[in-house]
Amino acid sequence: MADTPILTAPTELDAQGIRLRPWRTEDARALYEAARESIASVSPWLPWLHEGYSAEDSARWIAESQAGHERGEARTFAIVDADGRVLGDIGLNRIDSKRRSANLGYWVRSSAQGQGVATRAALALARYGFEVLGLVRIEIVVAVDNTASRRTAERLGAHFDGTSPNRILLNGAAAAAAVYSLLPPEPSEASPGPVLEEGGLRLRPFRPTDLPALHASLHESMDSIGRWQGWCTPGFSMEDGRRWIARTRLAWHGVGDECALVIADRSTDELIGSVGLNHWQAENGMANLGYWVRQSQQERGVATAAVRLLARHALHATELRRLEIVIAADNLASRSVAEKAGAQFEGIARRRLTLRGEPLDAAIYSLVASDLA
Repeated sequence: MADTPILTAPTELDAQGIRLRPWRTEDARALYEAARESIASVSPWLPWLHEGYSAEDSARWIAESQAGHERGEARTFAIVDADGRVLGDIGLNRIDSKRRSANLGYWVRSSAQGQGVATRAALALARYGFEVLGLVRIEIVVAVDNTASRRTAERLGAHFDGTSPNRILLNGAAAAAAVYSLLPPEPSEASPGPVLEEGGLRLRPFRPTDLPALHASLHESMDSIGRWQGWCTPGFSMEDGRRWIARTRLAWHGVGDECALVIADRSTDELIGSVGLNHWQAENGMANLGYWVRQSQQERGVATAAVRLLARHALHATELRRLEIVIAADNLASRSVAEKAGAQFEGIARRRLTLRGEPLDAAIYSLVASDLA
């Protein structure tokens, strides 16, 4: 595979009301003022910003940024508003042209925080990394307790890869870091999961265009789905839905394990609900199966048909040999679906689930291939 091309021409990026442009030598004073203003909020996570930080440090950083750009090792930008005021710094560093990967880092001055500046800037820079530099993976590595930067990564739709011990240094000491990753957008025609059809139903991967229907479905279903699913609350936002869709699509590519599908009306492709596999245990050949149907479509046999359709596919087309359905013991509607689908009741597991902080007993059901004959 060819190396990522090294581009040396200066680039300015539009980011929804703000701009990203390469640092200029004459920016040293503006960078110094933005940094000094932000010591209290930024220095706990970026040790280079300390009480002794000087204008000379700003000039040195700009020179290093320019040199890194020339060597193809980094793309570092000033974040500026419409009036040219410096709002912070963002960059792709540790660019590996052979592996086509890079790290994304950012900070925003105190007076501009809480306004979505970092999110807008990071979206624009990630797009540049994928479309111009040809990157296939961008990592965001953040101190575990750096809540603000972690929230920015999550708003970007970055996948949380996990916590890495001793990944960074803070004030000279090794510290754990939360590692997030961004992958290039998929081509619109790409299908990251199976499409299964039977009767009037279609099971298919979630698409970004499903966001309004997903949001509406859950908000109409607070009395039913919300009663048993702690994530289904009136606070469930469009942003929550966008992250969920991105998460499920990544899972079908092997990143994460929330392999969910839309339950759709076969004739209209309208979203009715969702069914999916998670908590995979490859070594035991088993996974969990979960489902929900929007309130206006309940009690029509939709969930039962979807469970059987996905279970048949999973138990015949994959290495799975057993599917578990774990349901709050008092959730009689979902238990009825499992039983109608042919799942075998194995017993009550005490305090198996937690809902809004409270432990619940759960009914355990299982499906194996012979149950679906």
